[in-house]
Amino acid sequence: MSTKKKPFKPVADFSKLTMIEHVEIIAIQAFDSELSEGFRDLLHPHTKVVADFYSISENQAILLSVLITINLQTSSVDFAELAHYFDVNCITLAKYIPDLKILIDRQFLRATTEENRKRRRQSLNTQEYYINRDFYQALLKAEKFSPQVMKAVDVFDFLKTVGQIIRGKEELDNESQLYVEINSVFKENQHIQFLQDLKTFDLDDQSLLIYLMVCSEYVFDPKGEFDFSKMIFFLFPDIQDNMAIRKQFLNETHMLQKQDLLELERGSFRNDNLIFLTDKSWGMLVGENKELFNRTKVASNKQFQIIKAEDIIKKKLFYTVEEQKEIDFIVDILQPENYKSMMERLADEGLPQGLCLLFFGEAGTSKTQLSYQIAKKTGRDIFSFKISEGKSMFYGESQKLVKKSFDFYREMVEKSPVAPIFLLNEADGILSKRSNNSYNQSVTQTENAIQTILLNELENINGILIAALNNQNQLDTSFFRRFLVKKEFLKPTSEVRMRIWADKLPWLNPNELEILSKFEITGALIENVQRKLVLQRALYGVGTQNLDQIIKYLREEEINKPQERSKIGFVR
Repeated sequence: MSTKKKPFKPVADFSKLTMIEHVEIIAIQAFDSELSEGFRDLLHPHTKVVADFYSISENQAILLSVLITINLQTSSVDFAELAHYFDVNCITLAKYIPDLKILIDRQFLRATTEENRKRRRQSLNTQEYYINRDFYQALLKAEKFSPQVMKAVDVFDFLKTVGQIIRGKEELDNESQLYVEINSVFKENQHIQFLQDLKTFDLDDQSLLIYLMVCSEYVFDPKGEFDFSKMIFFLFPDIQDNMAIRKQFLNETHMLQKQDLLELERGSFRNDNLIFLTDKSWGMLVGENKELFNRTKVASNKQFQIIKAEDIIKKKLFYTVEEQKEIDFIVDILQPENYKSMMERLADEGLPQGLCLLFFGEAGTSKTQLSYQIAKKTGRDIFSFKISEGKSMFYGESQKLVKKSFDFYREMVEKSPVAPIFLLNEADGILSKRSNNSYNQSVTQTENAIQTILLNELENINGILIAALNNQNQLDTSFFRRFLVKKEFLKPTSEVRMRIWADKLPWLNPNELEILSKFEITGALIENVQRKLVLQRALYGVGTQNLDQIIKYLREEEINKPQERSKIGFVR
């Protein structure tokens, strides 16, 4: 950097000089000054004015004046540039590092460390400096500078501020300023427990930025789904940084994953990834207020669904007298007071607590719907896991997903006054006999690994699990014995079918009911016919009492009856 040095002429009347003019005089004379005693004596009147005005030392006034000058030409100033300006050796300038630190602490100056961000050693002093914009504006107006210390009320107030800084990063001159702004707010709010906890992880600037970005997004939109690739591209538009970070996350080697703060969920068939806070992060973030937040990391995915008991629509189901007794017995078991008493009795006897129920039988026999109605009658929410959709094309992802589902269910049990029901829906493939697929060993290993997880979870579940499947003949015996209550669902008898028809289409006469009851179909297919009739009436106003039309729809249901479902898995 070249600066033409003007001969120094003492100013007779200081009152005519503005503060920025004092700074200008100091900076010009400091160039190539070697910080000599003669230079200091010569500039003493000006350095004293600046020092007294801002309550700093004269050495600090000199450093500040020069940094302002250089920073007006470059986005930041490194240590070597500063030494070059004064024409001194870096070791000579190192004596003034404590003065620089004071200027940083007073927030006249900002500093960032390249080494912390990139995790590579470059030199003994890797700091870069730049002038606080607010201080510079105050200098131009010859005003005192009082840094605005952002003291957040709580962690949510802090994350709101951090989120605004990150989203407004384009207004900053460079990436370094973004890190400095965040670290400044972080430093000023160490009274917040979340930040105290976070400090123990010793995150580098880059990791801290990513983590705070995710936290701020989830706190203010807990039900959101945040695309990892888009977020990383926003934070790090440089292609090399971008690719390096994404590669670490995809390989699960990033420090935020190693320290169990963030986790990545991969899409099934697209190259998209969702980023989530781990249980550890949520515990740090919301502490005792976890119940105030619907943590939808699991429930937001299509494999999972949380159904509140009050949202379940009451529905009438029909069974034989004997079947109804069995179902009433299950409902009685799951009534909160009865269930609590039984679990206490099991604990007293040293027996495993928790209850696993197996509903098996033909498709369309209302196994899932019965689970809903039981939940409704006993005031229990449902956590539904459709395991057929939980199978991921990525090796290892399915095991994680199954494990997470049980972890999430345990969390629900812990914070719910009435234990919810874990509904393992469409469980045929995963509860079937162990696979030995020589054609694709990775598939076999994955499916067997999932089954091992399930066997262990069923053995130790502390709650209520209902598994619904169609083909009990393929059920592995190791699973079968882990279900305490087993209920088989057969096709409805002629008598039950007649009652279903009478409930769905009350205008049918006894003769028509007799005719329709002879068709050996399930209640689900009867409901399909009812829905078609409703749609037909809504569209065309066709009369409802048309037996021929009903029989036509019945024939269609028989033609379109699905074949026995094949084993769910990776095999194509």
